[in-house]
Amino acid sequence: MTSTSTAIERPAANASEHNWTGVDYHAPMPRPKINGVPIDFHVHITAARHGTEWFDAARHYGFERFATMTPLEEAVELQRILPGLLHFIAIPKWHDWSDGFIERWRQRIADFHQLGSRIAKFWFAPPAWERGWRLDSDQFRPLLKEAVSRGMAIMTHIGDPELWYRTKYADAARFGTRDDHYRMWENVLQEYPGVPWLAAHLAGNPENLSRLQRLLDRYPNLYMDCSATKWIVRDLCARRDEAREFFIRNQDRIIFGTDLVTGDQRDWDFLASRFWSHRKLWETAYVGPSPIYDPDLPDDAQPVFRGLALPDDCLQKLYHDNALKFLSSVGATLSDTPR
Repeated sequence: MTSTSTAIERPAANASEHNWTGVDYHAPMPRPKINGVPIDFHVHITAARHGTEWFDAARHYGFERFATMTPLEEAVELQRILPGLLHFIAIPKWHDWSDGFIERWRQRIADFHQLGSRIAKFWFAPPAWERGWRLDSDQFRPLLKEAVSRGMAIMTHIGDPELWYRTKYADAARFGTRDDHYRMWENVLQEYPGVPWLAAHLAGNPENLSRLQRLLDRYPNLYMDCSATKWIVRDLCARRDEAREFFIRNQDRIIFGTDLVTGDQRDWDFLASRFWSHRKLWETAYVGPSPIYDPDLPDDAQPVFRGLALPDDCLQKLYHDNALKFLSSVGATLSDTPR
């Protein structure tokens, strides 16, 4: 059995946890070898003031178009800063869960639709279960109906890292089990068989590619994005050959995303670390330590990075074609002209 972890020296206290191996993220990297403009289809640009630095880091790694989960209050200004580069994904006002939040959430879906959004996001990771939220319940039915009636696609976050199910979510009475969560999700998938559906983070279970294959085989309207960095690197590199085969087999159904979340303390190098890692993972056969420290693993069991070296035709679909195909299914598009 191939080793999937390595003992590496913990950096000094002042070392950056997004670059503890000393990568020069500013070094030139050729743009992805694809036709058209590369697209990052899962980002969280949380404030308009982050837009310029975000775009500079992304463009350094070849990415110039984005689907973003940006608060409604920031979206118009961000659209002004980065005109024509973004597709907004409709999200609720986070932490606004007081009485009447379903109606306020429903109104935000309508407001995002007015801005051109054609995707509505529903976050139902295990902490939502603790709140008593069930996506297949009557409570959330008005939100799904609002999005679908407007011709929007649905995006869901179901599931979280398997390591978390064994630790922070180990209390199944509070958080439910993974099987509970996926049963809930499939109830809704079965209710909307013709609606384009995007499952974030490889449907929340990159540790179990057999489960993902069953889902893709069962639901022809389902796409998956490969967003997240530490999680995806850790669990795909641990099963590199199986993951490579899965991506090639399902190359028409997987969309690239980083899941990068901007913040006032997240500088250019932090943003770059995620793009560097994804490009190395998908495009190369690089083997070595990840420059990003994984806090879910001990220092003496950090993941070994094992690039998938996907074929060019697979990368073309991953970085570009599948995102545009998904958008076109709901009458939307992104400009394909480099800025």
